Amino acid sequence: MNLKSLLIAAALAGSALASVAAPVSLLPSGPGMFSGGFTQTVDGLFVDDFTFSPASFSGVVSVSLSSVSGPVSFFSAILNGQGFSFFPELGQPDFSFSALVTNDTPLMLTVFGAVLDAAGNPAGAGSYAGVITAAAVVPEPQSLALVLAGLAMLGFALRRKQQPVKRIDQ
Repeated sequence: MNLKSLLIAAALAGSALASVAAPVSLLPSGPGMFSGGFTQTVDGLFVDDFTFSPASFSGVVSVSLSSVSGPVSFFSAILNGQGFSFFPELGQPDFSFSALVTNDTPLMLTVFGAVLDAAGNPAGAGSYAGVITAAAVVPEPQSLALVLAGLAMLGFALRRKQQPVKRIDQ
């Protein structure tokens, strides 16, 4: 590990202590779906924390982050304790991921990144935008039909009367 990597790690750790949670409202966008967006201005190395309203949600949450101005680079993100690293391909600056979350903890997102100059050093200002989509896990109609058919068969079997056994005495 070189000195540059150590300095970046130290700056990220220090800025994590100073980061302030920004509330983001998720609005209903369909049956069992919520979505919301945000724009964040950053300078140099950054760690941004976001909380969401409604705070508790159970289902699949998709996050998409993209640079709006300045050369914003993303390193990683944490969504409700699940970490996601970003290794961009050439020409792909956007960072997207999805996670299954439960409503036992508040919905929180932490984004790690930097605004880099031409030499790859943290410097300058920029901004990025994020889009959050949350979809509740709803069983498919075929699954519900299969469950109902199974319950009906179980009920039929339990209600069926036993035929008396005829004994043949000789």
